[in-house]
Amino acid sequence: SGSNSLIKNTMSFLKKTGKALADVVPGLGHFTFDPTVGKIFVTSGTGVIGYRVALSLLEAGYKDVRVGIWKGDRQGMDAKFGQDVADVLEEKGAEIFEFDWTNENDYDKALEDVKTVFCTLPHVESWSEVFPKFLGECKKKKIEFFVKVSFLRQTHAYKGVADVASQYRDNVPFVSFHGVCDDLLEQSIKSSRISYCILCCSHLMATPLLAQGKILREEHKYITASYGMGVNYVSPNDVADAALVVLVNQKSHRNSVYNLTGPGPITDARVAELLSKHYGTTIEHVQLGYHEYASNVKERGLPDWQVRDSASFERMKASGVDENAQSYTKELKLLIGFDPESFKDYLANKSCMRPGLTFP
Repeated sequence: SGSNSLIKNTMSFLKKTGKALADVVPGLGHFTFDPTVGKIFVTSGTGVIGYRVALSLLEAGYKDVRVGIWKGDRQGMDAKFGQDVADVLEEKGAEIFEFDWTNENDYDKALEDVKTVFCTLPHVESWSEVFPKFLGECKKKKIEFFVKVSFLRQTHAYKGVADVASQYRDNVPFVSFHGVCDDLLEQSIKSSRISYCILCCSHLMATPLLAQGKILREEHKYITASYGMGVNYVSPNDVADAALVVLVNQKSHRNSVYNLTGPGPITDARVAELLSKHYGTTIEHVQLGYHEYASNVKERGLPDWQVRDSASFERMKASGVDENAQSYTKELKLLIGFDPESFKDYLANKSCMRPGLTFP
């Protein structure tokens, strides 16, 4: 139907349609802004999900939004990228704040007068220090609602997901780190007024483009070590929609954990085919073994800790855990009101992509 195609093809909420937000994200039902939301601090406006969430809030008419923009060097990004993002969001009504996760002096000002935090953590080396310090400052500032994006997490709702989440947490340092942060956040309700919502995602569809953007652009290659196994990729557009639903309708989602998964397993060979079609140029799928893959990532100039994470994720994909039908949930559809976006649709959905990023 026409309304379904609207839902599928636009996340720029009021831009093209002038329709009520609830028509675009059915999960919002009869949409009104919860008056207790207050000022929202989006920690990373340059991040793939943070940008979409900030833009969506602003386009939906919610203007009390402060957005953290880190203007420093980002791997594979144009030097102007941070400023371009800031310009777009500022024009929509955001308050821009230069925010550096590794500088705890930024926390106090970033959280001034804030009631709600939307947190996406970047891949930084000092991860084990920054989150506890930031959460501590949130408690001091009496933040009331803290929404965090994470990787899949064990809950009682889906046994299959719990098994897969446990394996990822045991084998991938980055997932283990997120798990510890989530534990801290869940425990914070005992010692502060914070309530939380954790959006736990499988692999983001943006990851191949971000992690291998340079290789895709310059060599037209997509390098994996997933041994032909299907991967549980979820669209960042859908995750951002889910975040919007919980941010503006907080009462229903306080102290909740949701596992958000894609439409079903897709192989990296198929991803390479979709990239080839989308960009109109052949993207060669290069399949490596685990150790070769780790060496390849290291040759790209990434630090050892990032090499470990990247290679560990590939090893988990290669184990076939993402092929388990029990590791997919209906929680995304329950939140946003429509089926998860396919990889093909994600590539075609340009309305919410960040400014200045081009691939092959």
